[in-house]
Amino acid sequence: MQLAAWALVVVAMSALLGGVAQSSLGFGAAFAVVPALAFTAPELLPGTVLVGILPLSVVMAVRGRAGIDVPALGRLTIGRFPGIVTGAAVVAVLPTRALTAIIAMLLLTAVAASALGAELAVTRPREIIAGYVSGLTGTAAALGGPPLAILYRGRDGAMLRPTLASVWAIGLIPAIGSLTLVGEFTMLQLQAGVVVSGFMLLGLVGGARVVRAVPERTIRAAVLWWAGVGGLLALSRAVFG
Repeated sequence: MQLAAWALVVVAMSALLGGVAQSSLGFGAAFAVVPALAFTAPELLPGTVLVGILPLSVVMAVRGRAGIDVPALGRLTIGRFPGIVTGAAVVAVLPTRALTAIIAMLLLTAVAASALGAELAVTRPREIIAGYVSGLTGTAAALGGPPLAILYRGRDGAMLRPTLASVWAIGLIPAIGSLTLVGEFTMLQLQAGVVVSGFMLLGLVGGARVVRAVPERTIRAAVLWWAGVGGLLALSRAVFG
């Protein structure tokens, strides 16, 4: 598979933005990369993003390990594993075009919820449910962050960033394994994911300087605008071809 030069630039820039967002907000890498791939190369979803986010998540979890909320991590993980199985089943039965449309609609819904400030009271049952939904959407659409971002909106970033990173680090390998078992993870996705992960890590490293210079709300707004426009473009491509 070959991508046009402009498409490669878009994906690379989205991965850099994703790394910056992840370092600042604790989520956002998928928000940045998923719409770029959904519009330019939907056949690379969701595996490429899952591979790309894995090294980023491990680095963030290790770097912020002192702030991890271990009980919350356990409850989220309990819910996430059955969600992963459900997500892999969804990918196995849907054709690429239908999956792209669903991914785009999920993305736009998540953008709207984040922009409107949707928030829930955190309870243990809701953490398990959010973990399940995150596992499902994360495996099927590489969008596991929005359900947890909504649940933990307003939480201290020093806790949120490493805790969510640990959720991804633990859950991404089973997600990739489940997709492999149903024949929906390819060598091309693996190769593209390795490249994407490099740009994400560059964004993470450079993100420390960006975070000091740019307010968090500005980074959040930039990611939401990017995801919203990309989601609309991906949906139009899926619907009209």
